[in-house]
Amino acid sequence: MKKNRFGGRWAAFFLAAGLFSTILISCKEDSNDVVKRKAMTDVISENPEFSMLKDIMERAGQSDAFRSQNQTLLAPSNAAFNKAKIFSSKLITDTEAKAFLNNHVIKSVKKYGEFDAGTLETAGTLKLNVAKKDTVVTFNGAKINRKDVETNNGYIQVLDSVYVKVL
Repeated sequence: MKKNRFGGRWAAFFLAAGLFSTILISCKEDSNDVVKRKAMTDVISENPEFSMLKDIMERAGQSDAFRSQNQTLLAPSNAAFNKAKIFSSKLITDTEAKAFLNNHVIKSVKKYGEFDAGTLETAGTLKLNVAKKDTVVTFNGAKINRKDVETNNGYIQVLDSVYVKVL
C-alpha cells in the first residue's frame, strides 16, 4: 500500500515560506543603521594623501570649519605640495596657514561639472582663473586629479598642484 506524503510536503512548504517571510520582515532598515558620509575634516584626517593639508588645517585651527560649513575644498594632495617643492607643511607658518586654507575654499557647494570658465572668488582674498576646455577644468593652472569626493558638507576636488604661492 502507498503512503500519502502529500501532507508532509505542504508542511515543509509552509515552514519554508514562514521562515522566508520572517527573515524579510526582520530585515527592515533603521535610520541608525545607515552609514552617513563623513565631514571634510574626517576625510582629510583619515587619508594619508592629505597629511600635509591636515597639519596645516590643525595649525590654523580650522578643523571645525571644515566639519560644519557647506563648501567646496580645492585640496592639494601631498604630491601637489611636493610638485611645488614644499616637502614639509612647516614651510607654511602658523600665521599663513589660515589664509592658505581660505584661498583653497569656495563658499558654495559645487560639483566638478558645475564650474564655468571665468573668475571665481575663494573664501580668502584670492580670485581664481577658471579655465574650461572640453571637460577639463583648471584653477590657476592646477588640474583636478580626483573629482567630487563627496562629504556631508560639500565636495573635495583634489588638485594636482598648489595654485597659491606660499606667502
